Amino acid sequence: MPFPLLAKKRAGVDVYQTLAGHTEDALIVLSRYLREHRPAVQRLVDEQNLPFTDFCQILFFALFLHDIGKATREFQERLVKEELSRELSHTFFSLPLVETDLPPEYNLLVRILVLTHHTQPFNHLYSSFELLPRVNYLTEQIKDYLQNYRDLYNRYFKDIFPLSARPVFRPPAWITGAGSRDKLQEEVARLQQGVELWGNAARTKALYCFAITLLKYCDSQSSRAFHRARLAGGTVCGSLLGNGVNAQDRSSGPYHLEPAFDRLALNRPPFAAVKDKATGTSAGGGFLLLLAPPGSGRLTLALARATSLGRERCREKLVWICPGQIASGFTRRRLARFFGAEQVALVHAASYYGNDPHSWGLPPETSRFNGTAINSRESIFACPVTVATLDHLVFSLVHGLRQADYILGNLMQAVVVIDGLPEPASPAFPYALDALALLRKMKVPHLILDTVMAPALKKYLEGAGYVVDDHVSGHNGPLFELIRCRDKQPELIREYYRLGFRQVVHAPSARKARQIARQLKSALPGCPVFLYHSLFTHEDRERLEREIMSLGEKPGPWLLITGGDIDPAGPPPCDVVHTGSAGPTILLRHSYPLWRTDTDPTRLESRNSDSPGPGVLVLHSSSSRNEPESHSFNPTLTQPLSVTPGYLEAILEEEYSRNKHIPTNLEEIFRACTLFGYSPREVRYAASPLVNLWPRRERLIDVIPAELWQEELLAIPAAMGERKMKVPAEWYSRHPQLFSILDSLREKIILCHLAYDQERGLELPENG
Repeated sequence: MPFPLLAKKRAGVDVYQTLAGHTEDALIVLSRYLREHRPAVQRLVDEQNLPFTDFCQILFFALFLHDIGKATREFQERLVKEELSRELSHTFFSLPLVETDLPPEYNLLVRILVLTHHTQPFNHLYSSFELLPRVNYLTEQIKDYLQNYRDLYNRYFKDIFPLSARPVFRPPAWITGAGSRDKLQEEVARLQQGVELWGNAARTKALYCFAITLLKYCDSQSSRAFHRARLAGGTVCGSLLGNGVNAQDRSSGPYHLEPAFDRLALNRPPFAAVKDKATGTSAGGGFLLLLAPPGSGRLTLALARATSLGRERCREKLVWICPGQIASGFTRRRLARFFGAEQVALVHAASYYGNDPHSWGLPPETSRFNGTAINSRESIFACPVTVATLDHLVFSLVHGLRQADYILGNLMQAVVVIDGLPEPASPAFPYALDALALLRKMKVPHLILDTVMAPALKKYLEGAGYVVDDHVSGHNGPLFELIRCRDKQPELIREYYRLGFRQVVHAPSARKARQIARQLKSALPGCPVFLYHSLFTHEDRERLEREIMSLGEKPGPWLLITGGDIDPAGPPPCDVVHTGSAGPTILLRHSYPLWRTDTDPTRLESRNSDSPGPGVLVLHSSSSRNEPESHSFNPTLTQPLSVTPGYLEAILEEEYSRNKHIPTNLEEIFRACTLFGYSPREVRYAASPLVNLWPRRERLIDVIPAELWQEELLAIPAAMGERKMKVPAEWYSRHPQLFSILDSLREKIILCHLAYDQERGLELPENG
């Protein structure tokens, strides 16, 4: 009797799992998932005009065949020796064996799913793989393996969907020849040509991304069960999950499955109080524009609308998109109060450092780590609730991130909240609008959350299919006072401090914020001065965010100095906000701490009765005669101006009219990336990337202050992530002497040799 086909080996020990056992475990995970999440799966595929039965058959055969390329003499021998590499890619060598009698379109999708279940499908990858010239397929054992499909179906899926197809063993004659590598490249080319004949790119990409995300999940859960099981040396095991699972039993057997797809996030018990706040506004086609005043009730109202939308569209996750490259820790903390901290992930935009091959989308040299890494749950949005950035929304559509298709597959299962659009003058603004258009085509339910919006932009979105739920524009009372001040910021801040006011100072940069904080601490001894900007490690930002959120409970006086990429919803309610000359959108968001609402955001109040005085937005500017005075939010004021929602709408309208929405190339790149197409390197990391979401001067990279680096961090990804911070990518090119590179199995680590202080953040380079 031949030795059984193997699929898994534990590093350094003689513990194996058979191909049949690993596959059965993956199918068990799929069976459990379909039982627990059937309404969500059925609704999603129905929206793409694909019968649930057909989708289940595609998934079943893709999982059944996903590792069939391991059935070669070379793979089996190298697995035992732990000498696997990309030249023996089992996904490539699976292709001649992956065939079913499903309809041609479905069969093509099965083949693509098998080919891409470990790699992002882009042209450069599949044209550059250095495969072995040929391999020796274990034909008789493959035939025996394929005969098991009906038994597995009967055990785990018979009551879920009817099976009307079967795997077909029809290997081409060339698999026994020396030129099989070239033939495999031709097979991939035929798959690409077949995809181009499908037509509807949005539907094709939606179905593929959802399917590949489920396939990846089932495969990784099966692998985890093997790597975590207590098995003695010399063991060759079969299925580990099959003992306690059958068609009528939802248990997962003796081994815990990683909760990468948790129970319905939007139906969790702590969320029950939120749904009662909903006023019955329907999102119609699944798209909502919600305009609500900032304050304690805004998040609750947004979650109420998201819950309603999620229940209506059978979505199970929540993804909260922040407008910058740094995700909001403040929002994460507030969401954690509803869902629990363990359910809410925060993931910042990927680094723009382009010299790491993993960031280009290339797979590791071996598959040894498959199913064992747990630090990707956040980055692929597998958590029930994820706070992320505009980069994730845009680049998941166009292969701009290493695992873009997995991210998009999870986005499709979520209600997406876009927490404010970028200012119209930013290149990110048209990309955001075009990304939303693609979400609508893919039928991903989402809501745009803002406060006041330009009437023309609101009309544009309403015409695009958004239901408008506006709780601000009907209010005509004053919100705060606006005054103009030239060259007197320090004096005015000190005067307001002596009056006992709570103040937030928005500096134009981290450097300026540090200068202001130093001056004020010297001029106001004993004054509680808090400094917060983008150049802190993620760990220290989290600590500072806790302190800042507690300021809202303190009467004052206190000072919060911010600079860099700051979340506008972060600063707590205060009495005075100081800011500089900027566009109306930025200045509007800086005014958020001045707005006063009760716990019901549908009722906008002018002031709280216990406030020490009128809320004041101070617009500081220099006395330079060259300073632009082009917009009406930057007037010369001799008297305070009472700002109303109508006034805000007028200045936002002026800003929007000067920056008309010109469509970007996003949809063109989206079509090219269905399903193959461009690589992350071409889309995002090239010197002239295909998608210019952020100007070069605004792009950020991840670094770790050198004085905080420890070798032990390599084994603790979460701890290493806490030590990271984001700095301008231009620093790396302009000051290379300040940086050094460390190689690790997962990524290249950039160490920054500038001094770091927990209270002040990173020292800035000269001329930085």
